[in-house]
Amino acid sequence: MQEQLTAIDDGFVSEKDIVVGKDSRGFECSSSVLAERLTQVEIAMILEDHNSRDYSVIAEYLGTGFRGYHNMSPGELYSQFKEQEETFWRLFDDGELPYSEEDDPANQKS
Repeated sequence: MQEQLTAIDDGFVSEKDIVVGKDSRGFECSSSVLAERLTQVEIAMILEDHNSRDYSVIAEYLGTGFRGYHNMSPGELYSQFKEQEETFWRLFDDGELPYSEEDDPANQKS
């Protein structure tokens, strides 16, 4: 069976250019933006767990692995983000994200 290639696989379209959906604030989000937002939330939660000496999440990731947000389908990312969106915006508004992603439309100066 021949492998099916996509425009992304062939390099015609970048993952950063494909809009997956809009967030609750009206920003159009690509798979790349959603993956970075979810990564930021996960890092923030791991750091919070570290402060309370709870290492269960990082132990699970190291023990059984984690697929990675950049390896998820657009639909999976959008679904995961909708579950974490409130936490993302709380961290964003409070300046508590672990890093700033310049490609995120929420960080663009108008």
